[in-house]
Amino acid sequence: MYEINNIIRIKRLENNMTLEQLGDKVGVGKSTVRKWENGMIENMRRDNIVKLSKALNIPVTDILGIETNDMPLDITTIYSQLNNERQNKVYSYAQHELEEQNKIIDISEYQENDIYLQSLASAGTGILDLDPTYGEYVPYEGEVPNHYDLAFKISGNSMVPTFEDGEIIFVEKYPNPINGAIMVVQIDEQAYIKKVYLEKDNLRLVSLNQDYDDILANGTNNIRIVGKVVF
Repeated sequence: MYEINNIIRIKRLENNMTLEQLGDKVGVGKSTVRKWENGMIENMRRDNIVKLSKALNIPVTDILGIETNDMPLDITTIYSQLNNERQNKVYSYAQHELEEQNKIIDISEYQENDIYLQSLASAGTGILDLDPTYGEYVPYEGEVPNHYDLAFKISGNSMVPTFEDGEIIFVEKYPNPINGAIMVVQIDEQAYIKKVYLEKDNLRLVSLNQDYDDILANGTNNIRIVGKVVF
C-alpha cells in the first residue's frame, strides 16, 4: 500500500485532477487538499474521507491506512448474533455516538483567521434559526475580542450606525438581561440584537436606528437572553 501521506496525491494524479478539481469534488479549497497531501491535517473529517474515496475511486480504508486483513470482525456480523435486548442497547449507543460526532467540527481544515459563525441575529424584524444544526466557518479580517462565546452575522439595519447589515458581532453568553446593554435576545421564535431596558412589567428592546419601533416583551412571551455583545 502507498504511504498514507502520498495516497491522495498519487491517486489524484492518476485521475488527472488538479488540486482545485479534487477540492471542488470534495467541497473544500485547493489549499486544504494540498495540506492533506503534505500530511499537515491528521484528523480528517469523516464526510470528507467518504467524498475523497468516491472522487478518487479508492476504498476508505486506503485513505485511513488500514489493512483490510487487520480489520476486526464486521459490526453487522456481531450485531446479528445479539438478542433483541442487546441489539437495542447497541443501537442506542451507536446513535448517541453519531449525534456526538456530528457536533464535532475539525478546525484544522480552516485558516487561522477564520471564525465559526453561529447564525444570523436580526437588527431588523427578527429572524429564526438562532441555534442551527451546523454553523459555518467564514474568513474574518477584523479584530477578534480576547474572549467571546458566539459569533453572529447581523441581518438588517436597525442598529446602524453602530452595527451595519452583514457585520459580524461577538457575544459573551449571559443568561440575564443587563439594563442598557446591547444583547442578543430571543423573543418567542424571533432573535434580535437590540439595546435592552428593564421595566416593571416589560423587557424593552430598542433599536439604535430611530426608524424602528421598540419591541416589548413580558411574561406572556418566551424570553431567552443569549448574551451581551462584546466590543
